[in-house]
Amino acid sequence: MDNLVKFPKAKRSIPPNSILDVTRFSIPHSRRRSHILPVHLVLNILIFILGCVRTLVLTLLLWFRPILFGVIQPLSGLMLIAFIVCLFTQPHDHRLYYLFGLASLVSFSAMHLYDGLLVLLSRGQLITIFH
Repeated sequence: MDNLVKFPKAKRSIPPNSILDVTRFSIPHSRRRSHILPVHLVLNILIFILGCVRTLVLTLLLWFRPILFGVIQPLSGLMLIAFIVCLFTQPHDHRLYYLFGLASLVSFSAMHLYDGLLVLLSRGQLITIFH
């Protein structure tokens, strides 16, 4: 224990800002945030919840797609055939072939919009589910 090095005592200097002013009744503090949760945490939780809802909606739409298209595709095809047949057999009755043509167009548009909604919700990450 003879090899101990003794350092000289350092003088402690007090910074001039830390001296308390006795004429004031309060010490100025920096403003504290009163947020319970930080904004970025709330934003991340909201993005996570929206992602979960998007996944659930996409799963339900993918589950209903074969059922819905099993009804709409034959209906659209039959309405198109009926439209073409009515054009040649009943040219004087405009209401009949307009009805069949409009029904065929609406059912085809519904299938197209349904698939477009699936692509929109999946953000282009669909794995060959169409036909």
